[in-house]
Amino acid sequence: MSVENSVPKHNFRNYLVPLFLASATLFIFLDTWKLDNLWMPALKALPILSLMMIARLELRGITLLFTFLALCFSAIGDVLLEMQFSQHFVFGLGAFLIAQLIYALGFLRFAEPPNRRNFIRTLPVVIAALLLAQIILPAAGDLAPAVMAYLLAILAMAVAAAMHKGDSTLLFAGAVIFMASDTLIAINKFITSLPLADAAIMLTYYSAQLCILYGIRRAQA
Repeated sequence: MSVENSVPKHNFRNYLVPLFLASATLFIFLDTWKLDNLWMPALKALPILSLMMIARLELRGITLLFTFLALCFSAIGDVLLEMQFSQHFVFGLGAFLIAQLIYALGFLRFAEPPNRRNFIRTLPVVIAALLLAQIILPAAGDLAPAVMAYLLAILAMAVAAAMHKGDSTLLFAGAVIFMASDTLIAINKFITSLPLADAAIMLTYYSAQLCILYGIRRAQA
């Protein structure tokens, strides 16, 4: 008679959120010290790659496709913005522009007809975008067209999130935090250097992506 030892089987998904949190914390810490190692772009994208794996496990169908692609272009944008070459900011901005449009298209598939909740959510977002455009575009110089295109893309994403039916509070919060993160980038790059800007930008960015992912799952449950 043989006796078999039962070995607990750990679910792979249990490691993904800790991987996201650990890699995001490590990058923010190292980035604050302005390290310029070759592996920093990969480390910057690792939290988003972990969210892609979570999306693969938690979402299904067209929702998975839209979310996975948006996160993929976000990771590409992370790498491009972290690398140092001519026009790296424009290429990185372009990757994130595509990500925002993919998010917007995915959210619009579940948009509600215009109603009071949508209006209350959308109005402050539009006003904030208009104010930001007035402040940033004159200071952006030759990059103003690219910045304007991206501003319209992220505004479309936020408005689409605002109109999402169901329990979409977390999703909308993620969209707003994403706008806040990009606002910090714009102010720090074009207006004035902000204290601890890099840490604040990445903390809000990673938080936004996490909220959006789990907001999608909650809203479409």
